[in-house]
Amino acid sequence: MADRPPPTPLVYASSEQSSPSKIGSWISANPGKLGDTLKHNAPLDRKLAVWDNMNRSTLVDLDVFEDKIIWPQDKGPFPAPTERAKRIATEAVQSLFYPYGSATPAKNISEDAIAQMIVHKFINRVSLPNKHKAALSQLKSSTTDDSQLKVDAAIYPDDQLPVDERPNWTHMRFFIEFKKGGTSNDPFDDDAADGQAESWAESRQKIRGQLLDYMRNVFLYQHRTGLYSLLINGPEFRAMRWDRSGVLVTKATNYAQDPVSLLRILWAFALLSLAEQGLDPTAILLSPDSAEYKRMDLWAKANKALDMPYMPGDDLSQFFPPSTAATGTCDPPQTRPAPTTRFKVNQPSTPVFDFVRKKFRESLVSNWPRYKLFVGPDGREFLVGKPDFDSKSMFGRGTRGYIALDLRTGELVWLKDSWRPFYVGVEPEGEYLRTMTADPENRLAVPTVIAHGDVGEQCTFASTFAAPKAVEDDVHEGTESADAPPTPAAADPPQAAGVKRRHEEDASLETAGATRGKPLTTKQGLRHLIHYRIAVEEVCLTLDQFTHGVQLLKLIEDCIITHRDAYERFGLLHRDISTGNILILPRIDEIEEKHTVAWHGLLTDWELAKYVPKDNALQRARQPERTGTWQFMSVAYVANPERPVIVADDLESFFHVVLYQAVRYLRHSWSKRVTDFITTYFNTFQQLSNGTQICSHYKDLLIRCGKLQHGGSALRFYHILSDKSKGLSPMNNFLDEWLSLFVERYAAIQGLEDIDDDDDDDDDDDEAPGGEDLLTGGIDDDGRIIPYDPSVASLEIWTSEGRDEESPPERLRNHATMLALFSKHRTMGAWPKQDKRGDQLSKDYDPRPHVIAARSRVESALIQASADRSGSSKKPRLDPEASIHYDTGSAGARPSSSAPSNRSASRGPRRGPSSSRGNANAHRTLSWS
Repeated sequence: MADRPPPTPLVYASSEQSSPSKIGSWISANPGKLGDTLKHNAPLDRKLAVWDNMNRSTLVDLDVFEDKIIWPQDKGPFPAPTERAKRIATEAVQSLFYPYGSATPAKNISEDAIAQMIVHKFINRVSLPNKHKAALSQLKSSTTDDSQLKVDAAIYPDDQLPVDERPNWTHMRFFIEFKKGGTSNDPFDDDAADGQAESWAESRQKIRGQLLDYMRNVFLYQHRTGLYSLLINGPEFRAMRWDRSGVLVTKATNYAQDPVSLLRILWAFALLSLAEQGLDPTAILLSPDSAEYKRMDLWAKANKALDMPYMPGDDLSQFFPPSTAATGTCDPPQTRPAPTTRFKVNQPSTPVFDFVRKKFRESLVSNWPRYKLFVGPDGREFLVGKPDFDSKSMFGRGTRGYIALDLRTGELVWLKDSWRPFYVGVEPEGEYLRTMTADPENRLAVPTVIAHGDVGEQCTFASTFAAPKAVEDDVHEGTESADAPPTPAAADPPQAAGVKRRHEEDASLETAGATRGKPLTTKQGLRHLIHYRIAVEEVCLTLDQFTHGVQLLKLIEDCIITHRDAYERFGLLHRDISTGNILILPRIDEIEEKHTVAWHGLLTDWELAKYVPKDNALQRARQPERTGTWQFMSVAYVANPERPVIVADDLESFFHVVLYQAVRYLRHSWSKRVTDFITTYFNTFQQLSNGTQICSHYKDLLIRCGKLQHGGSALRFYHILSDKSKGLSPMNNFLDEWLSLFVERYAAIQGLEDIDDDDDDDDDDDEAPGGEDLLTGGIDDDGRIIPYDPSVASLEIWTSEGRDEESPPERLRNHATMLALFSKHRTMGAWPKQDKRGDQLSKDYDPRPHVIAARSRVESALIQASADRSGSSKKPRLDPEASIHYDTGSAGARPSSSAPSNRSASRGPRRGPSSSRGNANAHRTLSWS
């Protein structure tokens, strides 16, 4: 009998949460935090990408797109194409859709015929300004692109136009996707009643997934603030502008009737400056002939005289001259000069750990673009190649990490490029790090900032577009800090006519009595993001490279000490403890003039940190979404994310990190159950009927009961003895005693819950199973929703008005007990050095198919449940296939050979009643009718 598949995980890489049809939000988690790298799979990734896009699309009329987005009125009059260009565009379109002077539009025009006409007879013949041309690339992918994407066409500068029918992602300015027409090929719904522009029909989701895939790839290869694109669907087109917060998209416009409407968009785009087209002016693309490009190659070459080994205990004395100091720990090697060391010409004389140079060398992928990035207010310069890490999410922070060459010092450093959410009272990560390292005598073991700062005045445009002025004015009301940073300058057009977007949802995110800094456009539903870069000295190893169990504990202990010092000295709480944020920093110990390598734990990624008062009752949650990495959040915080994170939550997250690393890499009794355990414990959640997610029942049960059991078997760690027999590891007693601390905490929480339950016995709001608060037990192996079982109901934290925030048991109110526990067990007895084995997670582990199956079923159940509660007898519309592109009402009359120059007349009639200017919300119907 074949092995049973692992339980269905319900997480996916997403930087933010989304909601299916406004019914409930989905969990957010980044698999990169678990160290999992999944190869690109277009069908799976596109299917899942649509969840990132839900409720991030803003529908606008074409004239609004022209006047407010692509060519704002402060730029002057909208640029009119030449009469020659209008004539060529009209003749090209007319010859395809109305051949031989026919008054009736042609039918069954193929996608390829439309693409050939638009690219060769339309775009490349009208002579777009600034030498812009288009190239087709439907059949071949780029030789440097691991994802093997084949975008249909794109616009390029004339001197970068591909000649091999492959997309050039580095120089692409504007991508175009072609479809043969019909509703099934249109990812957006102009007629949706609830403000949700994205259609949930299966075929239409696929098209949206394609567009998201192309958008992400352009942002990966290039450094951008925004991106324009076109969807040409039969005789209709949609123009789009993408950024990290969402997409602005026009309603479907019939260019077969009015070819000039399409020409106007292309013409205006070609006249934009590079920055207006979305290219980041603070990122300079390097030419292979430039001195800086060649310098990167020189710095990447291996150098035995300078490349130091980095394993614990390695002798580095040959790299350093004798010192008068008897003992001590050297600065990181990339900041300590070695004047007597021999070195190759054109490389600096500073020794560097060889893994750092190797990682830099690996980033210089053939034909991958290299950039010079400017960081900080003084524009410090760094050279980067391919990212060492990049976020898989199209929207949100879009974090990319690089091994970078600091042009000022010639050192290899770490550089992070991201888009940080703007919330009053939330400071940039670099400010937190500089606070913790300001005193050289008492500096914390955190990354050392070289340069940091917001990038110019770059912020997301989609999040501010059409935002009422009142929202911007509200941003400083009720904040936690009187010294909140000023709002960055951003494009902020007035409320535009003809704009349709999702309902205001911020009211449901606010808790009673909670005061928090608001995002700039909370009422619009999109997070306002600011472009941010930071460069730090330390280049580290990932946590999974630990060599044995006791070393893992020492690395974690280092980070708990840092966490304690940050909290006690500076009032800072990290709030995102995860395996991806705990790194290994090799440093150099100097004892009696001998230099050796020692590994230390480094707690990084402080971008979600928060200054907190010592009185928990004064804390307030500030961001209207969960803070942290889902898999490692505490059970208590997941149950109520609007309760502020406290010390006990972060300390519990450290436990989940150790458990994850230990089960995945150490020797133990569950070697054949690792994938099942990782999936069940970390990658599964329970779903409330209102759309709220809480952690898996298994994680909840383990942390509250303190029993490391799975499938009826206890987890026991062991090591190999000299005679090949097995010996039990001290890790067992350590984890058992550590778990007892959390059992105390949750026993106290349960006691308070019981008090609340007694108080609410006579409440009319209590609901029987099937009501608003119905719990599901997750998803079984066949994708079915597991019924609610009151005996295993997950934890709910109290929210009664007037009650103080949680006060955990004394042993978890600070770090002392936990650090004493580490010290006691880490120094007790002889820890084995042969207790680590290879990665035990299945090489075939891929949660994506399970995610797709589970989410489809849960989505249908949620939508149906909502319809049942509302009394509607109608079911969700699954896949409308009604064709619109050849009806006379859609294709319309044959275009005139001489297009009118008047703007309103040139656009022609729009499809349906919603095409009227300023009447975007007319004729609203339920989206699942």
